[in-house]
Amino acid sequence: MSETWVPPTGQPGTHKGSMPNHETPHHAEYYMHEAKRMKHRADAMVDKLGKAVNYVDAALSFMECGKAMEEGPLEAKSPYTMYSETVELIRYTMRLKSHSGPGARQEDKQLAVLCFRCLALLYWQMFRLKKDHALKYSKALLDYFKSSPKVPATAPVWSDSGKATKGPASSMPPGQAAHSLGSPGASTAPSLISIPQRIHQMAANHLNITNSVLYSYEYWEVADNLAKENMEFFNYLNTLSGPLTLHSSIGQAVQYTRQALQWIRISAKLS
Repeated sequence: MSETWVPPTGQPGTHKGSMPNHETPHHAEYYMHEAKRMKHRADAMVDKLGKAVNYVDAALSFMECGKAMEEGPLEAKSPYTMYSETVELIRYTMRLKSHSGPGARQEDKQLAVLCFRCLALLYWQMFRLKKDHALKYSKALLDYFKSSPKVPATAPVWSDSGKATKGPASSMPPGQAAHSLGSPGASTAPSLISIPQRIHQMAANHLNITNSVLYSYEYWEVADNLAKENMEFFNYLNTLSGPLTLHSSIGQAVQYTRQALQWIRISAKLS
């Protein structure tokens, strides 16, 4: 393949190969209507690639809806919920077409990269919306653990063969731990520590929010690795629209992905 990829129309800069013009922003209801329209179109399709492409197109409108809700929220839903539900739609879409294996086409791999990019950006947006909550939880948890009694470290458990196992002594029943150590004076500290319900819930909420960052970076790295198999495609897309980063806006991500979907439709001869 040539080092410079060109759109399937053959000439860059044609009406099908160039980036679409920036659209005037609309209300959330408009994007919601467009998203549902594209989703219903995808539901009715038989071809799996065509179905997947239209689901991703619907997901882009849902992303635009979420962004519009951030600027003027609808009463029925929050932007966080919209982004979260869009994540589930993209995950479902990716189960329709495998991007690995001997039967995978280049269009399947290109679409997978786009999906992983959108997932990464959605998770980052979800974290951003809950970041203030995460900071409050983090401070409260740190204060709690600083003021709570310190748990003494326990010695490793020694088996009958004389080798240390990975688990701490407190992970075994007290009697069994003492027997394994071969000493009646061995530590028999209980393995459970009492934590207030509010701290447990706070820790669970904090984990749920911060996991979004981990998922975001993970999906972004997967997309980077998979994009190497279609470097010409994505190099040209990056040149035309500017490369996406984890700090790209929803609008940038939508425009970037829609252009790529347009090329995939043409290349795969989708209606």
